[in-house]
This record gives sequence, C-alpha cells and structure tokens, in this order.
Amino acid sequence: MKDYKKLLKISRPARYINGEINSIHKTHEGRTSFCLVFPDVYEVGISHIGFKMLYERLNLCDEIVCERFFMPWPDAITEYGKEMFVSLESTTDLKDFDAVGFSFQYELAYTNMLKTLKMADIAVRSANRGESDPIIIAGGPCVVNPMPISAFVDVFFVGESEVTLPEAMKAIHGMKGATRAEKIAYLNTLPFTYVPEIDPDKHVKRSIHTGFSDDYTIKDLIVPAIPAVQDRVAVEISRGCTRGCRFCQAGIIYRPNRERSVDSVACDALYQLDKTGYLETSLLSLSASDYSRLEELLVTMAQLTQERKVSLALPSIRADRIKEYIFRELSKVRKAGFTIAPEAGSQRMRDSINKGLTEETILEAVHKASDAGWNGAKLYFMMGLPGETLEDVLAIAELARKAKYLRKGRFAIKVSVSNFVPKPHTPYQWWGQNSGDEFYEKRQKLKELLLKYKIPHAFHGIKTSVLEGAFARGSKELCDVIEYASEKGAMFDAWTEFFNFSIWEEAFAKFGFTVADFAQRSYKRTERLPWENIDSGVTNDFLWDEYLKSQSLELTSDCTDGQCHMCGVCDFKEIKNTFADKSERVFEPAQETDDQKFTRYAMVFSKTERLSLLSAIETQRLFTHVLTISKFGLKFTQGFNPQPKLSYVQAASTGLEGLNEVLIFESEKIDDVQAAIDKLNDILPRWVRIKSMTEFPVNPRHFDVYVRFGFGKEFMDIFRAKFEAGEAKYDKLNKKGLPKVMDSKDFVAHMGEDYVVFKTETTGNFNCFEYFESLGYERPAVDIVRRNVYLVPKEGDDAVGTDI
Repeated sequence: MKDYKKLLKISRPARYINGEINSIHKTHEGRTSFCLVFPDVYEVGISHIGFKMLYERLNLCDEIVCERFFMPWPDAITEYGKEMFVSLESTTDLKDFDAVGFSFQYELAYTNMLKTLKMADIAVRSANRGESDPIIIAGGPCVVNPMPISAFVDVFFVGESEVTLPEAMKAIHGMKGATRAEKIAYLNTLPFTYVPEIDPDKHVKRSIHTGFSDDYTIKDLIVPAIPAVQDRVAVEISRGCTRGCRFCQAGIIYRPNRERSVDSVACDALYQLDKTGYLETSLLSLSASDYSRLEELLVTMAQLTQERKVSLALPSIRADRIKEYIFRELSKVRKAGFTIAPEAGSQRMRDSINKGLTEETILEAVHKASDAGWNGAKLYFMMGLPGETLEDVLAIAELARKAKYLRKGRFAIKVSVSNFVPKPHTPYQWWGQNSGDEFYEKRQKLKELLLKYKIPHAFHGIKTSVLEGAFARGSKELCDVIEYASEKGAMFDAWTEFFNFSIWEEAFAKFGFTVADFAQRSYKRTERLPWENIDSGVTNDFLWDEYLKSQSLELTSDCTDGQCHMCGVCDFKEIKNTFADKSERVFEPAQETDDQKFTRYAMVFSKTERLSLLSAIETQRLFTHVLTISKFGLKFTQGFNPQPKLSYVQAASTGLEGLNEVLIFESEKIDDVQAAIDKLNDILPRWVRIKSMTEFPVNPRHFDVYVRFGFGKEFMDIFRAKFEAGEAKYDKLNKKGLPKVMDSKDFVAHMGEDYVVFKTETTGNFNCFEYFESLGYERPAVDIVRRNVYLVPKEGDDAVGTDI
C-alpha cells in the first residue's frame, strides 16, 4: 500500500511496510520480474526458510528481480480490498509481474491462492489467462499431488527448487520476444515441471539438489519488521531422513539423506548471526539427533556462540538418540523448549508406523531432560493411524502419566494430539482417513483420561484435518469444489477463527460429492492414483511393501546401517546418502573478560513515514538487532534468559512520527561515535535515522520525561479551545478493565503556538491519538508529530541534567 497512514485502521500494520533488515530492492527495468507468494499471513510466511532461500537465490541472478507478497489479514482485505494486493518491496501490482510463484507448505492455503489471483485481477483458471497475465507457478511439498489445484496453476515445480527455479527463470529471461505460451512450453520441457494445460499425463521426476552438502543455507537472512513465528537464525544441517517412519511424507519426498559438514554449518551460522543480530540459532533437520557428527557440531557451535549470548535449538530430537551432551550444550545460554514425538501411545502402533521407539527409551529421555535441569516437556502424538484401536489411543494418556510421575516433584508434561492425515507418496497413500465421527469419539475418550490425570493437552481441529485429508489425496475434480468455496468466501482455512466447514459441505455437495468421498477413500494396489504421474524417486512397490509391513507390525531398519532396502531413490553416484566430514578448521571463540566495563549511551533518532507504524516493542526489537549486528559489545541482563539492556524512552504510539526519539543502551565504550552512527544508519531501514549518540552516565530512573507534540493548525485550534474550556479529556479503560478519565490538565506542562508539552506519568499518559478519536476523527487523519523527548532531573534529585 502506497499511503502507509491508512494502515493505522487495521491490525498489525507493520506486516505491510517492508521495514526489514536485509530485504532486497532492485529496479525492474531490463529484468524479468518474479513475485514470490506465501499464501498466509506475513509472520507465518517470513518464518519459512525455503521461502527466504528462494527469494535470495532468485535475486542473486542479475537478470531477475524477485519481490514478495504475503496474504493480507482479513481486516485489511475488508478495509482496502485490491489495494493490498501489491508486492512488499515496491508496491507493484501482482498482475504486472512476469511470473508469480506460490509456495504451498500446507493444503489449507489453496483458497488463499484463489483469493489472491482474483483480487490481483489475474484470471483464476489457467485456461482463461492471456498474453498480459503473469505465468502462475507453484511449488512446495503439497505439489507432489498437484491435481486439486491443477486448473489454476500454469507450471508446477516439483521437488527442491533453490537451483532449478533460478536457472529456469534465467532461461525465460533469455527468450526475448517469446510469447507467454512459448515460455510455458519451454518450462514444460524440464523433467521436474508439470504443465497440466499442455501435458496432463506427463511423467514428472522430482528435482533433487545433489549439491546440497556443499551448499549454504542463506547469506543475508531477512530480519522481519515484526516478530515471526520462527524468529531466529536457521541453518540446515541435513536434508532428508533415513528412518522410514511410514506416516511421514517429508521422509520420502526429501530422500536421500544429505548432511553438511560441521565447518560448513558453523560458518553458515556465524555469517547469519553477524548479518542479523539474532540471539538464537536453530539447527534444522528432519531428525537433527541423527546427524552423524552431532556432538562435534554442538560443542563447536556452543564454543562459538556462548560469549555472544546466542542459544542453540534442535527442533527435532528422537528419544532414542538423546545423550547427556545434547542437554549440556543446548543449555549453556538459555534453555529452549524440550519436545519428544512418540507419535503413538502403544508399542504396537509405534511398531506399525515404524517409529522405532520403545516406552523405555521415551521415559529415559524424559529422565535425562529432568537431570539436565529441564522441568517439563511436550509430547506429540497422532490418533487415527491405520489399524488403531481405542486401547491404542488411550495408551497416549498412560504414557504421558508415566512421564509426569517419573521423578519426585513431578515433571510438567503437556500433550499435543493431531489427527492423522494420510499423504501421497507414503506407505499410507492407499489408506482411507478416519471419519470425523471416529476422530471425535477417540478424542472424547482420550480427553476424559487426560483430564483425570490432570495433564494439560491440546487437540487439532477435526474438521480441518478431514478437509486436509480430502485435499492431500484428492483428484482434479476438487478444482471445481475449491473454486466454488472460494467464491463463497472461504479463505484462511488453516485458521480456526476463519474456517467455515459449512461452506465446504455446500461446495462438495454442489458437484455431487462429500468430503468423505475423498478423505476416506481407500485405493486398491491395482488402481491408478491421482498423483501417479509424479515420481518422488521412491517406488510404489517399496511403499506397498511398507504398507503390508505396517499391518504385520514388521519393522524396517534405518538404511544408514549399511542395509539398502531398495526404495529406488538412490543412483549411488550423484544421488545417495551423504554424511558429514570431520571438522578440519579451528574456530577461535570470542573471549569475555571478567573485568568487562560498560558505558550507558543515549541515542537520539527519528522514526518517520512507514516506520512510524512500528509499535514500541517492534521498535525496540529493531534496535536490538541493529546494535547486535554492529558488535558494540552490548551489556546483557542476568538470569535465565539474558537480553540486551536497552530501553526506548516513553515510546511513541503506533503510527506517530517521532523526530527526536530517545533510546538508552549500555555497551562497551565506543571510541568513534560518528563512525558508529554511520554504521548503524547503513543497517537501519531508511525511515529510521540516528541523529546523535552521547554518553549518559545517570540512571534514567532519576529523570521525569516530557514529550513535545507538534499539531497541525486544525488540531491545535481544537485542542487549545477544548483545553481552555476544561473539556480536553477522554475515557479509557485501565489495566483492570475499569473506566478512567484522562484529563489533559493533569498532563499538560506547556502550550505554544503549534505544540503542547506533556509530562508522562507512571499511572498512564495522555494519548493524543485516543483523544482525537474520542472526538470522531480517524487516526490516519490526525495531524500530529512527536518533536522532542526531554529527560528532566526529578525535583530534589542530585542527578546531572541532559541536553536531550
């Protein structure tokens, strides 16, 4: 949106302003333009490492300019409609890009794609697009079954695309004078693409990044303007998995297992930390504890990051691979959450799904976590697995109870239960999902037992799981259903507050179906599957054998033990399991001296235009990152979760421009202040500028804070008249929810021709935005600005004054 002030009328306006660190801005002239779309809200999409990876890789090509779009929240769509459907970087209309690529990480985002196309004035169906329309591309794990959205996408990229997509777009750029149809026809010649309009039966071979082990994750990781769902440095330590869990689609479609070296991971992480200022690093893998040199990696990373106050996190730890050294290294700075995924409560079901965990190993993992100082854990389970009985479901509660009472003083256990969704390209692709009624009955019985044992728990929504099941193994007939549901208002189906199952029931019925016709359908081995033409590399013969083994409770061993189970993915030349090399570099960790001395500084900065939409917390977060990147040696708080010591003095309201804001921070002494200011301004988004930075030896608690607001003439005249009449007041609710009158006479310290100086109070402050809103004005129309923040010594205090 070009008029940023209008965003004050909607929630979380900073989602739409591009006030990020490390985002890329390139001119469109002479380049092929690509808009990368994540069909969900900003803080979800910006968390996804693959999305950020593609953004950087595409922009590394000089011939290509890649920008991004995230689905606007419903309040923004309702308020501003098509104005919101522009790219984040340059506010270019989506329809004006040469190509628009959707990243599908989950099936319930399909209606968001259709809403995006419609609001962007792009024909929803491929068959209806013309020469002026962008090429619509889709990728991500969902497109291993492209059929439910095949009518809407011009080209599917199947598999790992960080190399293949930039190469394909460079080739498209070189096709000067080619028509849109000719470009799509070229893309159809690639073995890993699927173009339904040209060749609906094409055999598509999944793309595998054979150079992964020698590659890096990301160089200039974007630091989002607002906290993301996954808000940290993320480094892939491996891709793929050799465990063979029969429910797991990722374990199939990311084969083979490829590890990166300790040196490569460490260099990657350190570079990202230097460029982002994050204080946490996540080591990504489908099964991080299976990484062959995990202890060496964790010890190396802990040595390199501990003095930076950077913590480490492993998002996926198998209970049977937990060692004492894992807890030792992960807890050196701050303890992250601890999770175990038994998946099933009974041993019979864990054997059926080839999880390879015993109750003994699960409880031993909890025991080790407790010994290492953790006081709780979250256990993840599924229900609705093939062959499951009610007894198997109730075993979830029994296992959780044993974990809870494993140690004296108890161990805090939380249980999360999802509903199993069979996925394509897994041994369970032939099996029909449980019905909604079956899920509900199992959930009720399990919930009763968990309540009896007083174990906190959460269940995933049943209706959303059933709909996901229909999409996951659905056929092209679903295109009509999805389009109809979208026209009826379906969007953000993954969000409970927006999901409307009645729309979907109506949509399925419109075309003579029910949700169960797709979700609960079982296939015979001899039947052709809707996604049969998509070749994941793993053969259906192998998957069927695994399905039969599941029924007989027969385990399949991990193929890293030297026994190949002939799944079909490896050619044992370029495509094969690859393991990390021993570290050859010697990394020198930063040393923290015992006599480290710190100086307090007061920084004066402006925050204007679109960056005025950052909230107080978001502004402080921005400076935490920027000051950390600048390596000034920030002082940290003590205790369990150390954080940099900095404070935004009497923060401005969201949307209020500040010309001279004040931030207090403590760091090692800065010898060249002007050079430091220049360095910080080079990193900051252009709408935040540091003006000065001075030593500030006095504790800010010794000062009263005054703020000078500048008013436009209309608003100054209104305020002056109301103030002189004793009527400049408004009602608001206090922290207890009780009404409180905010009277300006209690806060106004001085009034000039076009400004008012307010004193701030610990019991609450006079909010000019809220005052004028009480008079009927909308916030974007209120013409006020914060000109100065003053720190004045408290009366009777011996504190030294300040020029700020």
